[in-house]
Amino acid sequence: MEGHVPRVWWVLVAGLLLTGTACSRHRSDEPQPVGSPVRIEVRNKYGLPMEVYAVGAGTRYRLGVVHPGMLSQFVVPNTVLGSGPVEFQAQPSATSGELARSGPLLLSPGTVVDFVIGARLFNSTATIRP
Repeated sequence: MEGHVPRVWWVLVAGLLLTGTACSRHRSDEPQPVGSPVRIEVRNKYGLPMEVYAVGAGTRYRLGVVHPGMLSQFVVPNTVLGSGPVEFQAQPSATSGELARSGPLLLSPGTVVDFVIGARLFNSTATIRP
């Protein structure tokens, strides 16, 4: 019986180590590498295609178009990030009128933003994923 105790002990230790490394693979409170891009996922609940822009560091950068009822993903260029807040804006492709706005967001490498363009543009929301 004594010969099996060390083997069982090593199997148990190995199992605990594997479990610990699997659970600690990615924690949201850990800083992301500097090169990790900032991404935005945009869901368009508005009735028209929407042009999406990132505004920050003194520039307004067009990210692309999101069609009605669709979800699109974009990478935010580093030139827009700068060292201050970034605001995401969307406006109907056909007009230059009312804007959907995220409000100012402080972003860091690896951040993912969910921007939902509401059926009424003033009901649009933006959240940073935890």
